[in-house]
Amino acid sequence: MVVAMANFPLAFPGVVVGFMIIILFGHTGLFGQITEPIIGEKISFAYKLSGLFIAYLYFSIPRVTFTIVSAIKKFDIGLEEAARSLGASGIRILFQVILPMLVPALVAGSALCFATAMGAFGTAFTLAEQFEILPMLVYTETTLSFNINMASALAIVLGLITYLILTLNRLLGVD
Repeated sequence: MVVAMANFPLAFPGVVVGFMIIILFGHTGLFGQITEPIIGEKISFAYKLSGLFIAYLYFSIPRVTFTIVSAIKKFDIGLEEAARSLGASGIRILFQVILPMLVPALVAGSALCFATAMGAFGTAFTLAEQFEILPMLVYTETTLSFNINMASALAIVLGLITYLILTLNRLLGVD
């Protein structure tokens, strides 16, 4: 049941996730309906960068979760027991034993989220009303301006940024 719920965001394309954010956090969304009686005004942020961030966060939950769960399954419980037997406090064990072992998984999950976000055009297309992001600029230059040279250059920049982040991830030794 928990695994199915963690996989749930993978079942939807980016456009559907974008519309979910609009329904929840849009101008007439559920969040605004709840906040109006409480504070006297509707709070809406679906079409802002924060709305896109929440959509990407929702979209990335399974990717990070499964990366971290895999690292936790490989965790050697003997290291924690050894630290405890040497008198380390719970906080010290957390920061000097557990977190250092999870850092590679956190970095890998972050790189995976970044790469996914760079290619999640449907979500950006649905929510990018008040700002411009690189995938939307490529789309605009291709379809509206028919500036193929600029669209190609922006697509190359987008690809290079993603490639550099993923290469940096590999160079850090996180697979």
